Amino acid sequence: MRRLLFLFAFVPASVPALLAQDDTAAAAPAAATAKAKTKVTVLRPQGSYADLAEAGFDPTSLLTGGGAPPKPFFELRGTIENLAKAEGDTVLLDLTRPFGLNLAQTAELVRALQHVRGAGKKLVCYLENAGTTQLQLAAQCDRVLLAEMGSVDFRSLALSVTHFKDALDLLGVEAEMTRVGDFKGAVEPFVRSSISPGLKKHYLDMITSMNDEVVRRVATGRKLSPAKVRELQGQRLFAAEAARAAGLVDALVPYDGAERALQQELGSEDVELVDAAPKKARKQKDLFSMLAEMFRPKRDDADDSDADEIVVLHLAGAIEDGVAGSPGNIVSGPAVEAIDAVAKNAHVKGVVVRVNSPGGSATASEAVRRALLRLAAKKPLVYSMGELAASGGYWITCIGKPIVAEPTTITGSIGVFSMRFQAGALMRRLGVHTDVVGLDESVEMDAIDRPWTDSARARMQTFVDDVYERFVRIASESRKLPPDALRAIAGGRVWSGAQALQLGLVDKVGGLDDALAMVRQQAGVKDDVEVRHLPQPKDFASVIMERMFESQANALPLAATADGTRLDQVLGLFTRTDGLLALLRNALHGDDQGTVWALLPLDLAVR
Repeated sequence: MRRLLFLFAFVPASVPALLAQDDTAAAAPAAATAKAKTKVTVLRPQGSYADLAEAGFDPTSLLTGGGAPPKPFFELRGTIENLAKAEGDTVLLDLTRPFGLNLAQTAELVRALQHVRGAGKKLVCYLENAGTTQLQLAAQCDRVLLAEMGSVDFRSLALSVTHFKDALDLLGVEAEMTRVGDFKGAVEPFVRSSISPGLKKHYLDMITSMNDEVVRRVATGRKLSPAKVRELQGQRLFAAEAARAAGLVDALVPYDGAERALQQELGSEDVELVDAAPKKARKQKDLFSMLAEMFRPKRDDADDSDADEIVVLHLAGAIEDGVAGSPGNIVSGPAVEAIDAVAKNAHVKGVVVRVNSPGGSATASEAVRRALLRLAAKKPLVYSMGELAASGGYWITCIGKPIVAEPTTITGSIGVFSMRFQAGALMRRLGVHTDVVGLDESVEMDAIDRPWTDSARARMQTFVDDVYERFVRIASESRKLPPDALRAIAGGRVWSGAQALQLGLVDKVGGLDDALAMVRQQAGVKDDVEVRHLPQPKDFASVIMERMFESQANALPLAATADGTRLDQVLGLFTRTDGLLALLRNALHGDDQGTVWALLPLDLAVR
């Protein structure tokens, strides 16, 4: 027989209220401990940065295994500027991920960090293995934390020049040249096995000037004397404790990452890191929508805005003659069209021309300069020099308008040369001989299997002299310097931006913001007017056409090596090759006339 047991409890009416009060009282401490975390904005630069990335996607990277394309540098700079308005009093700068900046870009970020600090933010920097670039940025922070197993490689600036003379001798190829200026080092890599003593001393003076700026940034930020910082550069490598003892960092922290280092610094685990540049949410799209967006034509660079604006017009890469665009270069035809289009745009109230160029063809440089003259006749115009603006890159600034350069900008190099490759020895080894049948001796200037005759060389030298005199004249008129005074600092000599200011080749030391401020003042527009960077990245279809089906004029038939990689990729592994590739393209596809170059010394890389 199943029994059911019922329990009845009689509770006074007042008891539930008491129980409720007890529950509330118990919950109160829990609520107190669950306080909101302190939010700290964190910035983590990563990858390489270009002043203006030409295309967001390079389809050839799928075939060659190339890395991610450069990111837009001025977006990074804008993100740092916005940190001044970030939530909270502290900003974390995490410099542990690999990233690449040139000297001019580093200067821009140094000023941006100083702006954030001036707005009252406390900047905390976390390092693990730091180089000179990281140290310059870290020095702008209130506190610098280094992982206790980390290190610092504080190298001074150095300049490298790659010489090809011995390799050409092995191949049986000779470089013949005519030039103006004893310091026109662009030809030395092809005619000498090592740098000439005079040019070496001149380069040493330039990088000393550039390194002084690096020393100043670190010395000022770390409250050290410049002499002490130079002494530390000489020692170069520092383990963590040695870096702290030298004053390069403030404290050592466990190798547990940036977040835990910040928690230790703030003495609290209640810290929430907020990314300074949050990733945009991806929208799900069907295949047809994606294809339509990929192949949708981009808006016209010069005509897609209906509001007043200031344009930053980027001229980057080697300057070459041509009518079809070439990624990474300034090709005269498309460049002139783009400049003229900006000149016609009524909404553009002023222009900053941002130059990052080693120079190139003298005729192409003149075509671009003439277009900029037309633009300057219609709009306020100021130049901003980036990493380098030398030779042809300086030629295009010679229109009498203000020039702003970074202290570490490589500029000047007012000099010209002509060069060709003659492969007579190589052809003889291969058993190949060419006969030239012509009406006079001048036609032999085109023969690739024999040197120039004395008369041919003399004619080519006259041609080069004429171009050099034009360079001197336009630079003299632009800078309002007597021709003789200009010649004393020309002759192919390269200068740092700081040296160029003292010599009168530029007007001001500073960055893009300084140039923008000058243009705004000339144009009489407010500070909040929109600033637009041109040219805009190309649409996917255009990139496909330019990169995968580029014209024969811009291709290198010798590009494929044994393992299938491209010649320019191989060369790019060890130094900059803008000018070298321009010379090779001209040698392989050039016309019968000699090309006169206003080109920076080849493969000149300052690190």
